[in-house]
Amino acid sequence: MEWGNAAGWAAVVVAFVAVNASTIQWLLKHRDDQRERDSSRVADLENALTELRVNMPLEYVRREDWIRFSGTLDAKLDAMREEMREQIGEIKERMYAGRN
Repeated sequence: MEWGNAAGWAAVVVAFVAVNASTIQWLLKHRDDQRERDSSRVADLENALTELRVNMPLEYVRREDWIRFSGTLDAKLDAMREEMREQIGEIKERMYAGRN
């Protein structure tokens, strides 16, 4: 083998290693950029979840709480209606007492 051939093959090997090294470097940089984008998206999602956890008690009523509140409100309204019926009945009796 002559020195020219050996130098040619050495140049091919060096070029092959350089191409592979640059490809690996590009892949690693691309992976790091992707990881930065993903980490910022994860941080945004964590912030949104934290905000949701903070706001949920202000905007959300559990079913059991609503049923209890509704039952209490209905009972109060029924009591008011019955009291008004009694009062209206008393007023009618006073108004029409002398007419019968």
